[in-house]
Amino acid sequence: MSELFTASLTYLIERCQEETMRYLRTHVLGDDSFCLELFRRAVQDGDEQAWAFIYTFYSTEEFLGEHYLLKWVRSWINGRHGSVIRGAYTEEEMVQEVWLRLMNSEAAKTFNFASMSHLMAFVRRLVNNLALDAARRRVPEVVEPLTEAEAIGMDFVLRAVPDGNATFEEMMARQEAIDSLLNEVVDGVLTTRNEWLVFRGYFLEDLPPRKLYTLYPGVFFPGEVETTRTRLARRLRKAPFVLNRYVQVVVLEDDERLALVFQHALVDGWPDRLVLDRYPHLFPSQADVLAAKVQVLQAIRNRPALLQLLNA
Repeated sequence: MSELFTASLTYLIERCQEETMRYLRTHVLGDDSFCLELFRRAVQDGDEQAWAFIYTFYSTEEFLGEHYLLKWVRSWINGRHGSVIRGAYTEEEMVQEVWLRLMNSEAAKTFNFASMSHLMAFVRRLVNNLALDAARRRVPEVVEPLTEAEAIGMDFVLRAVPDGNATFEEMMARQEAIDSLLNEVVDGVLTTRNEWLVFRGYFLEDLPPRKLYTLYPGVFFPGEVETTRTRLARRLRKAPFVLNRYVQVVVLEDDERLALVFQHALVDGWPDRLVLDRYPHLFPSQADVLAAKVQVLQAIRNRPALLQLLNA
């Protein structure tokens, strides 16, 4: 990596373009160190030429079409809260604000990103936070964006950076599933800001009530977290579609095999033979079904919030 620090900007740009275009053609991860070094120079060293390349390459249609930042911005502008967001930002203004937040973030100052997937996942998180800021104008007491400190310091399961083995498409698919779930919860389950804090802390992050009282001193009166989580559990059980999506996306990490086993074998009571007949491409043998059941049950046991939902 040390040789990259002394490499010319022209060389880094050429190699970054080559590796990115190769990935777009083959979907095989290559050497992303050149692109990472360009980002580092832009946000840590204030290199204006590196920054000009990054802005053009990652947020306009000149090189990558609707890839990376521009695609994520448009998914919000054209989505459920699009009219509210468009009232706050133009497309270009939203892109510029996201880059500004990156430049001013603690994560950019330390620049400990292990890969471009990690870096772009963080940028995607900034896009989501900015969109949620604008969406608060529609439901201000419900949607509270993560602060920079929370985004970096809290182990927030729905915004966790994927591991290095995840492909860009897998990362995007998971984030889009997360966004969809959050929209459904905000629109159909939550009614107050405190309910959002409890949902996020208890049902997403698995934080015990005592931790929520510590994180938000003076926000909850005694016993409020416990009564709120019970109330939310009751609403989620009355919204089976949202509950199933919660299990699939949060608990089972959007794994198709595990979601099918949970829904059909455990909830609907299908015999193993029916699962094998319906999904032979996913479960070649009964042993595969049994192994998936074990994984699902282990995932459920590891989430007290889900046990409360299923057992109530």
